[in-house]
Amino acid sequence: MMLIDYFIQKPNRKVSHLSQKINSINALKHQHHQAFNYRLKRFAVSKVGIASAFTAGAGYQALNGNKQNSSSKIKLSQFSWLLRLL
Repeated sequence: MMLIDYFIQKPNRKVSHLSQKINSINALKHQHHQAFNYRLKRFAVSKVGIASAFTAGAGYQALNGNKQNSSSKIKLSQFSWLLRLL
């Protein structure tokens, strides 16, 4: 009985314990991956939101400016570098 316990049951306990650890680590990796994807999607959506809001604001200012039409085009071209960043 002692040999069976030493050669079969103890290694089985260790193997099952290691399997549980590996499964929990894999589950944590999966959760972290999902959280990273969620944050990445949120960031992309916020970038798009910022870009569209900036474009709308710049267009509104260019159309409703008190200066001439050519100066509003110059003003819009001055902010085009910021659009490229977004």
